[in-house]
Amino acid sequence: MTLRAFLLCALLPLAAARASAGQITFVYPAEGAQLPPMQKTFVFGNVSPSTSALTINGERVQVDQGGGFIAYLPVTEGDFYFKGRLADGTTAQRGIRVLASDLPLPSTSVLRLEISGYASDTEVSPGDYLRVAATGTPGRQPVFSLAGVFKDEPMTESPAGSGAYYGSYRVTYSDKCRDCALTARFKAALFGRGASARARGRVTVLAAPYLLETSTDAVVLRDAPDGGYMLFLQKGVKLVSDGRVNGLRRVALSRDEAGWVEDSKVQQVPGPAPAWPSMTETGSVKLRKTAFGSSALVTVYEKVPYAVEETPFGLRLTLYYSNNHTNYVVYDSSDAFVRNVAFRQAAQGVVQYDFETAGEVWGYNVAYSTTSRGLQVDLRSAPRPSLTWPKPLSGVTVVLDPGHSPYLKCDDNSRPPLHSVRWSALPASARCRLDGAVGPLETFEVDLNLAIAGKLRERLAGLGAEVKLTRSADEFVDLADRPKAAKDLGGDLFLSIHNNAIGDGEDPFSQPRGFSVYYYQRHSRDLAAAVHRAYLRDIPLPDEGLRYGDYLVARMTWMPAALVENAYMILPRQEALLNSPAFQEKLADAMAEGVLGFFKAPPRPRKGKK
Repeated sequence: MTLRAFLLCALLPLAAARASAGQITFVYPAEGAQLPPMQKTFVFGNVSPSTSALTINGERVQVDQGGGFIAYLPVTEGDFYFKGRLADGTTAQRGIRVLASDLPLPSTSVLRLEISGYASDTEVSPGDYLRVAATGTPGRQPVFSLAGVFKDEPMTESPAGSGAYYGSYRVTYSDKCRDCALTARFKAALFGRGASARARGRVTVLAAPYLLETSTDAVVLRDAPDGGYMLFLQKGVKLVSDGRVNGLRRVALSRDEAGWVEDSKVQQVPGPAPAWPSMTETGSVKLRKTAFGSSALVTVYEKVPYAVEETPFGLRLTLYYSNNHTNYVVYDSSDAFVRNVAFRQAAQGVVQYDFETAGEVWGYNVAYSTTSRGLQVDLRSAPRPSLTWPKPLSGVTVVLDPGHSPYLKCDDNSRPPLHSVRWSALPASARCRLDGAVGPLETFEVDLNLAIAGKLRERLAGLGAEVKLTRSADEFVDLADRPKAAKDLGGDLFLSIHNNAIGDGEDPFSQPRGFSVYYYQRHSRDLAAAVHRAYLRDIPLPDEGLRYGDYLVARMTWMPAALVENAYMILPRQEALLNSPAFQEKLADAMAEGVLGFFKAPPRPRKGKK
């Protein structure tokens, strides 16, 4: 035997052993990911062969028959490694970094003090409270001061020994301050040691409110600095501001209502604000019949903020900074949808209009007119499907939204195609984020959403509906453009299709996880409830309920809209189901049944019956 033949024979068993060796692939978290302070978090991925026995950091981890796994494991702060091992000796690891807790260290060796918050300039009005928080060496006696206004107001440590200190001061009408420094310090005995801190931002006490104007469309007014959505405003709307904190301006809407708007979305108007509480008055209201229902033009001479609320009898429009001077309502004799318009001065500077309709409002759109002086209120009446088998949904247009985008979002503003990279091998240092979720087998939510939407389109089209998609392939559609696209496509219904995940640190096994259905507007609840009932009946997963959800695609006002979370794709068993065409068809059937139920379609005729 030649040497070459001998070496070949000797290497064959080694090659065979390598070919049969297992493989561990960590999919999430990404290599080098930074996680907030936590004691446990989840990690998932897949192994091959799927029958392999897997341990991570010494703990046995269950592997699904398809090879996927998810584990909820302890972590420690700093550099941390998930170390996986198969029974055949195969190993792999995934390194992350767990950030340290921001609680103060219980040390008295080095005095330290830091002011929390007030990182940017702050504006306050008389009657407001300056609430100061600081962290530092435990067990001291700190005080805080505002240059030229007050000095050495006491702070309290809570809980005792924590090094977390809090203090407050109520601004008075006599306080005068512009760009003043906010400081804190430890009181020290004679010849003792102290520590001090200064806020990065400066504080101004406003002598009077001032006028702002929205500088872009789709400006959101929140009900608190970290609160939910309150109003949605167009470009050019006037706002009265009497405070600012953390990059947000406080907007005084009335004596009793206030909101918060991002500093970057507004610009200050030169000169003082108009005398409170009114800056304009209302005029006549003119109605006309339209192809979609009814349209009203409410005369108002300035672009003031407004709120819209659906009621059991129609739609309520609230105008701020306004005095009621409506003397005429002109009805269209051919309009049978709006039956009456009632109006009143609800409070100082607040005018309300009630549009009473012949049936429930199907949808609405309110915006300042581009051709006339006033606010245009469009009210939709319900479409009229045939409700006759075999095409009961004839006359209805349904817009399907396969959620998310097949492109990564990178910090350098590039958008590489998702399928051009191997996600599990992409480190966190690449600074690219996935739009949507990913599963242990590296299945992407964006692909599943499109596949389910395709099957639902077939079902709905077979029932007579005209079906349109916000995206039909791997194209990029911005999230904010999806509701607009639904309106432009002439939709009567909007269904946004998604699959679920959870946040870092959550326990995936803490509760049953399955499907959920969300709505936002009053006119959307019945649609979401009908879809939810169909899922309860037909989908063999845990029910997480019908839910109100503040999602952009669920806030659709022009038509009933629902967002469906079909399953948790980070759970191996549910990911496997979602990858099954048969289960995708089952989901499509359930959503189609929900739409039929929403329209109260009659039961399908039995075969053999006329």
